[in-house]
Amino acid sequence: MARLVRATYSGTVESRVARTSRAMTNGFLLGVDQGSLMLTGDYRRIYYYHLKKCGGSTLNQWLDTLTDDERTQPSVRFGMSMAGPERLGIGLPETSSEASINRTWFHWTDVVHSHGALRQYVPDNTYCFTILRDPVRRLISQIADWQRLTPTDTINHPPAFREYVEDSQHLPPLAFLEKHAHGAGRMYLDNYLTRSLAAGRMGTLVEDVADPERLCDIALQSLEQDYHLVGLTEVLDLSRNAFCAMVGLPPAARIPTINITRQPAGRAADLRCARDMLQSLTRVDRIIYDRARHLFDQRYRTMAETYDAASFETRFAERLLNGLRGTYRSGTTSYSVRQPIVGSGFHGRDGGGLPSCAVWTGPEPVTVLYIPTPRTMPLSLLVWIRGYVDARQREQLRVRVDGKPVPHHFAVTEGYADLLVVPAYSSRDFVRLELEIDETLESGDPDEQQYDPRERGVAFDSYGWCPA
Repeated sequence: MARLVRATYSGTVESRVARTSRAMTNGFLLGVDQGSLMLTGDYRRIYYYHLKKCGGSTLNQWLDTLTDDERTQPSVRFGMSMAGPERLGIGLPETSSEASINRTWFHWTDVVHSHGALRQYVPDNTYCFTILRDPVRRLISQIADWQRLTPTDTINHPPAFREYVEDSQHLPPLAFLEKHAHGAGRMYLDNYLTRSLAAGRMGTLVEDVADPERLCDIALQSLEQDYHLVGLTEVLDLSRNAFCAMVGLPPAARIPTINITRQPAGRAADLRCARDMLQSLTRVDRIIYDRARHLFDQRYRTMAETYDAASFETRFAERLLNGLRGTYRSGTTSYSVRQPIVGSGFHGRDGGGLPSCAVWTGPEPVTVLYIPTPRTMPLSLLVWIRGYVDARQREQLRVRVDGKPVPHHFAVTEGYADLLVVPAYSSRDFVRLELEIDETLESGDPDEQQYDPRERGVAFDSYGWCPA
């Protein structure tokens, strides 16, 4: 986690909260009753088929916040094979088959986001989705992504992969594609979208098919039948909102964009020279992508454009939040950010898997937290704040409960910058707590090691309530 701005402000001390620190380790209660995947309906897992350079890295951290920190994907590197993860670091017997490994993966975690084509291995009651991108833009982004890699980044990859990464940095695009698109780099350079969707049904056999047109029909069938949602990078927020509407989550707010690949300067002329080759290497992908656009407009667009907070609160909120389990904390009911987080306007977990785990608000200035509470009872809502990017953000903080502005104050509690205390009273079995600041900020200097480019506001590690 980036360095926090710690506050030493005085304030009213709620004695029952102050006693909490003695029962904690690095800010967390021992023996926290962790939650599980927060979805309504019949879904028990999520499988996100992360197609390369289609915006998936932006989604992965957000998806992980939907389940318990201990139920997120293990830190094991996925291999180059389209079939699934490599054995490296998994710890399974060498005799385990690839199919066995792929099936096992879904019992380790509630959310699987993978470059591996695992669709044929997913258990029942798994929500499956993927995101497609304009094929030419995706291919150009793939080359640019390799151009930024260093030898250290590719040291554990096969020699063929290291060769075309190195060549991408020295050859103009046309020469690079002519050399690699029909050889070792075929999977990623020659109609990648088509091959990837077909791989969900055929596995690694797609790598041996020279003519991608032979895979078109099976890729179209997969597109239409194998995924609950096929979204588009070009309308990523709408795609996420359609996902939220289908599984019963709060409506999607803007999330941090990560792993952005920018085209090196001065390559426009080289790309123009490679235009015909780029078109040829995406000719079948264009059919797939155009069909995906049509399906999105037909199946998902209206849902995505109309789903809002009122829809969530009316249809899903009470049932969803009923699954979130609070923990006793010296007279308060506390929810850790290591449990599923129901809301929007925050980054992925910092320090996931560690007792020091916390979450930053941002990149938008408004953060929403849905909290299960008793109805018709005076309450104090609580947020345990670890720090701020800038101390000014403390003074900027404004609070709303169920859409109405309310006063707040800061209490002192050991080990924290602040304890935010907010009066509340709800006629429902939950409240919507909104925290708003004037602006979210980066921290540090771009030339410094401690620089954090994320737009952030307040860091917190738990929230909850106590009787007023």
